[in-house]
Amino acid sequence: MELDNISEDDFYPNMFWVEFESEIFKQMEGATEPYDDAPFELLNPTRIRYYFILDSPPIDIGEYLVGDKIQMYITPYLAISETAFVRWFMEPSELSRSGENITMLTEGADGILINGIRDEEFGHIRAVVYDFTKEIPGKVAVGQRLFDIRKDISKTCTGNIRSTHTCRCNDGFEGNGVHCLDVNECTEGTSYICLPGATCVNTPGSYKCQCEKGYEGDGIYSCIDIDECLLQHHSCSPNAFCVNTLGSFTCLCQTGHFGDGIHCIASSTWTPWSPWSVCTATCGVQNKMRIRACTHPESGMRCEGPSAELMGCEVLTPCPVNGQWSEWSPWSPCTASCAGIKRRVHICDNPSPAGGGVPCSGPPEQVMPCGNADCQVTGSWSAWTAWSPCPLSCGMAIMKRSRTCNAPVSTESVTYCAGHSQQERSCGFPVRTKF
Repeated sequence: MELDNISEDDFYPNMFWVEFESEIFKQMEGATEPYDDAPFELLNPTRIRYYFILDSPPIDIGEYLVGDKIQMYITPYLAISETAFVRWFMEPSELSRSGENITMLTEGADGILINGIRDEEFGHIRAVVYDFTKEIPGKVAVGQRLFDIRKDISKTCTGNIRSTHTCRCNDGFEGNGVHCLDVNECTEGTSYICLPGATCVNTPGSYKCQCEKGYEGDGIYSCIDIDECLLQHHSCSPNAFCVNTLGSFTCLCQTGHFGDGIHCIASSTWTPWSPWSVCTATCGVQNKMRIRACTHPESGMRCEGPSAELMGCEVLTPCPVNGQWSEWSPWSPCTASCAGIKRRVHICDNPSPAGGGVPCSGPPEQVMPCGNADCQVTGSWSAWTAWSPCPLSCGMAIMKRSRTCNAPVSTESVTYCAGHSQQERSCGFPVRTKF
């Protein structure tokens, strides 16, 4: 909480409070306590609301003896209007939000008279001013001042007259009774009463022996080591062990951490291995994998060893492999200089069929004609066509048949065939002459 501009109505008896969220409350331990603000809240116990009181420094009225007359006014310290009224309270040094042990002395006046102060009336007197404001109907607290009446412990007087005949200095003070000064026992040879290591501290009218830091006691009879670890009065890291020593303590980082004990950084370590990945293959070969991570990179350390591991899956049957042709071999030399052929082959071994796989499809060999295109090519005769019909039914006639010289390949060269492409023969019967 931060208040940028404090105003008069920010001070006591007004209070500030903070309430923790329920998730934080679940993590807190200990008994609950009720609200004290209103009666109905007594039925709603809670530990998640905390109150803060903003108070001003007290105005020192001075030192007085029992029986003195004291008169105080608020107007020198705070301007008040004609409609305002003032309530004067006597309160303890330690405030509480419930307002217990606060006694109202008087109200309505801008000053207060204490005619013969009693021993129990020394301490804090508070004046609270109530007046009208624009925002709120009725009179509310608009300002306050706290006064401190200190008891003079330096002297004891009888009667109402302060003189060297009626007053005397108390033990621990020296003077003529009217003016008494504190005796510094620590410079008057009293310090030898304190234990070795303890320090003499002067106080008004007396002194005290203060044990050195890390010890507790009266400094006169005992100075006992304070176990800061047991009392949780240490600054060790939550990841450190607190070890008590004489007058102090030391912090040691726990296993798996390093540092000075006040600040402990977790060492980098491997997380547990993840489960192995699932094998999805039903045949052939497959690996499964597991991984782990190196924690706390902020330490600047590296974890030793691999972050991943591979392991073969259980024995699987070989998968069927379909055959694939290898690359074609180079063409073979031409078998003839004019009308030859050349060949090339490929093999079904890239890969070879296995495990019931399909063999390669298609011929393993290719043949292509080759040779010089200008060479004369010896062709071959086709089959003879059928003989043409005989044109005459009597007498002699001629019928024919033919054949074609076919080249073995498509070429622009001249094709030659041995023999004739046509044949003729006679047909019919000769005419018989009558005699």
